Amino acid sequence: MDVMPVEAALKRFVRDHAVVVTAMAASEPGGFFSGVHQVLQDCTGVVIWCANPSRSYEVFHDQSLDGRVELRPLFLTASVRDHQSQPHVHYVPQHLSQWVRNILFRCPKIDLFWGSCSVPDSRGFVSLGPGVCYEAELLRKAEHVVLEINPAIPFTHGATTVPLRMVSAFVERSGPLPESLWKQPDEEDQKIAAFVADLIQDGSTLQLGIGSIPDALTDALMNKKHLGIHTEMINNSIQKLIEAGVVDGSQKTIWPDKVVGSFAFGTAELYQFLDRNPVIELHPASVVVDPWRIGRNHRMVSVNSAVEIDMTGQVCSESIGHLELSGIGGAFDTHTGAQRSPDGRGIIALKSTTRQGVSKIVSELQPGAKVSISRNDLDTVVTEYGVAELKGRSVAARAEQLIAVAHPSFRDQLRYSARKNGYL
Repeated sequence: MDVMPVEAALKRFVRDHAVVVTAMAASEPGGFFSGVHQVLQDCTGVVIWCANPSRSYEVFHDQSLDGRVELRPLFLTASVRDHQSQPHVHYVPQHLSQWVRNILFRCPKIDLFWGSCSVPDSRGFVSLGPGVCYEAELLRKAEHVVLEINPAIPFTHGATTVPLRMVSAFVERSGPLPESLWKQPDEEDQKIAAFVADLIQDGSTLQLGIGSIPDALTDALMNKKHLGIHTEMINNSIQKLIEAGVVDGSQKTIWPDKVVGSFAFGTAELYQFLDRNPVIELHPASVVVDPWRIGRNHRMVSVNSAVEIDMTGQVCSESIGHLELSGIGGAFDTHTGAQRSPDGRGIIALKSTTRQGVSKIVSELQPGAKVSISRNDLDTVVTEYGVAELKGRSVAARAEQLIAVAHPSFRDQLRYSARKNGYL
């Protein structure tokens, strides 16, 4: 087992014209991102694929790297979204289920995979821990593999284990993992969660997104029975439902009795909960969020959020006008996949207004807004004012449904616009 300092590994494996793939979210290799900008000063033509950067590392805003490196984030965070104006940072929009396929389409040869892993076990394996969205698949396509051993990385089950012989070099690194902190739900979140919970039957299988609404949904679901989890991301809300006995997976169609996801992102408590927990299995997003496979789950319910929704049902969940906020991730995959399931439902849950008091239900999307879910695929919308069921409805009926769940201050204006534009 070859263990070396991070600086030595960077100099050895990051070379001219290298294609590099890095692990994401809680598995982000902090040693790589903290030091790679220095090595890149002596390189040219390097491409780095990444996702969910937890910090504004120097490599994202060092203007001296223009022309030397191209960073291709697959999903943006608040830490780096402002760096899109840099000539060497280019967001790549694509559905989560297609990340691996599209990366390999553009870059058939991957020179280096750099990620994080658990402490090696006695049988000669490490675990990729809380993330295998694309990591497990692309690691096996790479010419060289470098993993940062971190005792904080849990040893997880599923497609996460890697034999030591597949790793070119290890780097020792300690410290806490990137976290997504629990958000205190407010009164509006709780109202939305109550409406969503009424749509979820006992025995349903759930996909939950991130944010205060899923956190509020935890309490709203405590009286449910035999729920299952088949989700893009496992978070603290799901942990609480498992510990309360609400989630047991006993009525799941695929992976019965298991909680299945592609990555976990939450607090240190969640990462400890994952460690050697046989109930949890992590598998690649090409498998977990494939819409056809999602649809095989009985009573599959997907809950995601959005930035704004127009009167005909176009959903924007990834930008404010031209400004990219995050990415499509698995929103389309899970929303459409759930509707293929017997008794399944795709739900978009959002507050009726922004923090600034602007309506999120609008007569038309902002110029430049990215359509994440088309009106042809939208199922159900929930705000603190109720439930709008849109699937199979006419444009006129959709407008009426959405106006009814908009904030009361905007309903007259929305109805006027709907009539002016010929929707009503």
